[in-house]
Amino acid sequence: MCFRGIILNVKEKPLRTRRVLLLVGAGASIGYGAPSTWQLTDDIGHRLKAREWMKSSGAVEAYRQIAETLSRYLKHPKGANFEQIYHVAHELSAMETPGDNAVDQYRPLLAPFLKRTAGLDAEACRILCDGIVDAIYGKLSECCEIAPSRLAPLGGFLRGLRENYVTRVYTTNYDDFILQSAPDLFTGFPASRASGPKMVDPARIWGRGDDDCVFHLHGSVHLGFAPTVNWDADLGDLYWYDERDEARRNAGFHGSDVSRMDGTGYMRTAVITGLDKLSRLQRSPMSHYYASFARDVMSADLLVMVGYGMGDLHLNSWISAARRKGGAPPIVLIDKWDQPFLRASAHEWGRRETAMLHEFRINARGYAGGTKFGTGWTLATDGESAIWDRGFDAFLDSPEEFGEALRKIGFLNTSETQ
Repeated sequence: MCFRGIILNVKEKPLRTRRVLLLVGAGASIGYGAPSTWQLTDDIGHRLKAREWMKSSGAVEAYRQIAETLSRYLKHPKGANFEQIYHVAHELSAMETPGDNAVDQYRPLLAPFLKRTAGLDAEACRILCDGIVDAIYGKLSECCEIAPSRLAPLGGFLRGLRENYVTRVYTTNYDDFILQSAPDLFTGFPASRASGPKMVDPARIWGRGDDDCVFHLHGSVHLGFAPTVNWDADLGDLYWYDERDEARRNAGFHGSDVSRMDGTGYMRTAVITGLDKLSRLQRSPMSHYYASFARDVMSADLLVMVGYGMGDLHLNSWISAARRKGGAPPIVLIDKWDQPFLRASAHEWGRRETAMLHEFRINARGYAGGTKFGTGWTLATDGESAIWDRGFDAFLDSPEEFGEALRKIGFLNTSETQ
């Protein structure tokens, strides 16, 4: 079975005028070998300890202190994850006491109120941040080496969408599995292959909003900094490299930070991590991606979310706004629970489920909170949302059930036959 030919006859509008926004999170890539949050946390720790510079600079000791302190403070049974550790290290590195001649613009406002913890000096924390980002980039770049045959079902899913709808793909992942599955998707950069870095193409991003695309909201293993200054770009701008190895060689930046209004700054990185992602989305190309996301989510006829953990508040706010406007788009949520969704949500209610109900208005919870259909679907009580609970791989193996879900939420004509 395939996705082609089963998602036709859309209500009211002809084909290729209806718009689908596909938001892809970390859960979609795990089946292809990408690490989970906790696996990546462990891998980062091992990579840091294996580098002599990380040990001699005090970065490994800073990592240990931050991880242990957070583990005692937080209630998660596994302790602190890499994004939490990075956030603390980054904010501590920004609190370095300024010199006597520093102007107020570069004096961190919180610095005189904080007491430095022994062993967590600003330089060690800064080196730790560099090490964490390098470890993330390296691990995810390695994971992208995958047999094309494994991505064939993903490619079929994307083709089925694109043949019928304007398909705007946004991903919080750094990997390039989507681009390997559909190489002609617009990335925000020139399509023609190049041996060196390519500059962002904002004119096409804003002038051709009906082009099928994949935008990496939090960075990509294809992004890096230019080895030489380009006079048409700003210092520290990110470029696209067609070859991942070349991008990896240019992924580090050791120049000035980007200033924040409280006198601190944030480090320039090719991939965005930590808990203050919104600040980092103000630089190109992420600034274009994020603004485009707002436009596309508000104009979408259908929202499809795959493996999205719902922890990115800067994205949730726009999805919430779209679900509260007149003519709100229906939602298809594709994720994995250990039990069928209605049973799982009757006994366990976490951040993901809270966001589903209160921010995204997916009215399904507990045994009486929806209707089961197919082999892994739940229809919300208001008929405007459908949830697949068996993971992305199983979803790709059941294309005919996706068509049924689209009919049940009112996106397709009920008279359609497969």
